[in-house]
Amino acid sequence: MRSGSILLLITVFFWGTSFIFVKIGLEEVPPVTLAFLRFAVATPLLFLLMRRSNPDHPGGKPLDRGKEWKPLLFLGLTGVTLYHLFQNVGMGYTSASESSVIIASNPVFIALFSWALLGERLSRSRAAGILMAFFGVSLVVARGGASLSSSSFLGDVICLGSVFSWVTYSLYTKRRLLRSSALDITAYSSLFGAIFLAPIAVAAEGLAIPALPASWISIIVLGVFSSALGYLLWNRALSEIPASEAGMYLFLIPIIASASAYFFLGERLDLPFFAGSALVIAGLILSTR
Repeated sequence: MRSGSILLLITVFFWGTSFIFVKIGLEEVPPVTLAFLRFAVATPLLFLLMRRSNPDHPGGKPLDRGKEWKPLLFLGLTGVTLYHLFQNVGMGYTSASESSVIIASNPVFIALFSWALLGERLSRSRAAGILMAFFGVSLVVARGGASLSSSSFLGDVICLGSVFSWVTYSLYTKRRLLRSSALDITAYSSLFGAIFLAPIAVAAEGLAIPALPASWISIIVLGVFSSALGYLLWNRALSEIPASEAGMYLFLIPIIASASAYFFLGERLDLPFFAGSALVIAGLILSTR
């Protein structure tokens, strides 16, 4: 197995289990504040890794910050601020399992835009796998209802905003990896994302600081594993394999998230969910065989 594939398997495990900690954190901490705090934890860790990687030049590659700060700022806005803002707010209206499945539709759009914008090859088997997995995602989402008056449907729509934010971040990161290291991109996008989130958290929520130990445990786990290490491993994998192929691994997130939600949050797993999940797995196998 290639190193990029191993990195992606670790990444989707971190991200699949993160929905549990987000749900726990949201019991006390407002969504924007939760997003800010997790990257407030992740950013110092990433800059420490940069310094240890190369004391003379963090990240291991020369980074012209006079020219690179605008692209890194854009990555922080899309991949951190908007992505987590949409995701956390959406999860306030829907379940951890359902939101994770919607967000896992990322591979569909990553593959399409990678083909259209980056010129990556989209084979027939991969296209068929994408369609099969997307149908599985739709089956799971449909079980929550599709009425405009449904709060679950509202949460689903908000979560779709995080999908398009992540696609933009991933494709633009793929291009920036030709000029900057994955560690540089991850650290600075985390920094800028946290900077954007801070005033929003203060204005909208008063930047409420949690008091419960469970909330802080969730924030630390999200900051270290899902934000710092998850983003870093994802970006390093993008430097090794095509974005459309990397995106296929995101289909595993709802399986991991739903299993975690079942054991720790007591969320139900009904027949439509299992049928949809089976289609997701079959689509993943078909598209990456």
